[in-house]
Amino acid sequence: MENSEKPKTFILDFWASIFKVLGKISFFNLVRFIFPGTKTGVFSEAWALGHVFLSILSVPAVLYIQNYYVGLFIAVYALLRVFEVVVYQTNVLLFDEYRATKAGKEYALHGYRRMVVLLMQNYFEIIFWFAAQYIFFNGLFSFSVAGSHESVFGAIYTSFVVMTSFGYYNVTPLGVLAYSLVIGQAMIGLFMTLLSLARFIGLIPTPKSRDITER
Repeated sequence: MENSEKPKTFILDFWASIFKVLGKISFFNLVRFIFPGTKTGVFSEAWALGHVFLSILSVPAVLYIQNYYVGLFIAVYALLRVFEVVVYQTNVLLFDEYRATKAGKEYALHGYRRMVVLLMQNYFEIIFWFAAQYIFFNGLFSFSVAGSHESVFGAIYTSFVVMTSFGYYNVTPLGVLAYSLVIGQAMIGLFMTLLSLARFIGLIPTPKSRDITER
């Protein structure tokens, strides 16, 4: 007689619970808790788009304001925002649907194309947040390319290289915190490129073709 019991496993429930808790640790949820009227898809999109512009502005702000406390505030907020994005994308990619199905609830995204656009926004946002980090923590790195931390575009280039090459080219970490920043950004780049984008791009509806051989 075959065993009809479902195979026992705990790893999905374990990480689903962990990321459910981590998902509550964010400024986004804090704002929605304080202002219940913000619990809409439009607010989520405005929040995401607004942070793209904030991340862009953070780079010249750290570079030109030259105030330690302003730079520290931006650096800390940047790390918290990156944490929020990574946890959110992990939940969307792996656990939101899983938890909803287990609870007997219906789960659906607003749209695959919308999700890819938001994901790409998050990707470039993280590049700018880390660019600000490299400027603020420039003393923790050795830069082989002149101007990598002394100009807006130099810092963005450094961050872009780390994000897309899964390592470092013109920046060498000199301590534990520096290595943590570089390795963290490289891992985030790997996660968002190979997992998140691959997960949703293939689901976008294919446009119709006027070529009869392609119909």
